[in-house]
Amino acid sequence: MTCAAERKPPEQKQLKAHEIETDLSRIQHLSQEHDDENWEFRSWLKQNAPDNIDGIVHELSQKYFALIDCTQCANCCRSLQTEFKKSELHTIAKTLGQSIKEFEKQFMSEGMVNPPCPMLDGKLCSIYENRPEVCRSFPHLEKPHFTSRLMGVVDNVAICPIAFNAYEELKTKLGWTKGRRDLRR
Repeated sequence: MTCAAERKPPEQKQLKAHEIETDLSRIQHLSQEHDDENWEFRSWLKQNAPDNIDGIVHELSQKYFALIDCTQCANCCRSLQTEFKKSELHTIAKTLGQSIKEFEKQFMSEGMVNPPCPMLDGKLCSIYENRPEVCRSFPHLEKPHFTSRLMGVVDNVAICPIAFNAYEELKTKLGWTKGRRDLRR
């Protein structure tokens, strides 16, 4: 006879909770591995997203921003070309002790700031409190009209742990399965 502590509980079929992934090389690998799936989900979302999709994504974004410290990552700052407003460029150039022309010549091509961001100091932004709007809103999950921005979202999934985890959980939350064409049964 075995005591209760030694007995195994009856097996129950449960949905596996979404595990948080923060390892950048693993995120990049999984994003490449799931590239077709991510694009299929994007297409499915365009046709079948619930009316409250912006709210759902906002909640997921808030959840992962609370769980993942983006200042410990800075992958976006190290890998993305960004476009800043002229006023933001002026502030950044001034912070670096340069004119806008000098800044553009040294750090930009075709109107975009080349990675890594010149304001990046290790994994921290040296102007974090005054960083440009495009940086403040990255990975852009909380902007309205989520389904009209899905191409950029899918691109950000491979770069940002917050976007990756939110997108993966969104698939589960909406009950999407690969190959499924319609939300309505």
